[in-house]
Amino acid sequence: MFCENCGNKLPDGAKFCGGCGAKTEPVQPAYTAADEPAPARPVPPPAYAPPAQTAPSYQQTYAPQQPSAYSGRGGSDPLGVGQYIGMLLLMCVPILNIILLFVWSFGSSANLNKKNFARASLILGAIGLILSIVFGAALSSIIGELLGGMGGYY
Repeated sequence: MFCENCGNKLPDGAKFCGGCGAKTEPVQPAYTAADEPAPARPVPPPAYAPPAQTAPSYQQTYAPQQPSAYSGRGGSDPLGVGQYIGMLLLMCVPILNIILLFVWSFGSSANLNKKNFARASLILGAIGLILSIVFGAALSSIIGELLGGMGGYY
């Protein structure tokens, strides 16, 4: 037996389809197999077989919806030469450069190229700060040992 609605194979005596839930009527043959004449030649299988359906899954995953004003490219256009020059000139202002690097690095509206530049600048700045502290401490200890080894005379 097959479901008339979706084409799923049904067990004998099923009242409802397991795939789509449609009510089925059990087919009662009007005659027996002995009354049926034998076919003259074998019947070829149908060219189209309905796809096998599985039970519906109740766990669904939903992708977050993009804002309607989102263009898809989202600021990944390459920066022009003038934009790079303006960006580098803004980096020359002492306090403004730190603020802008953090805004460009973690802001959602910044261009992708500007965001990557700002992140790389912050990483290099952090590495430079750590190295300057380490080398400054080593240099100050060397100078302290040299001055202390001179017998206390400065």
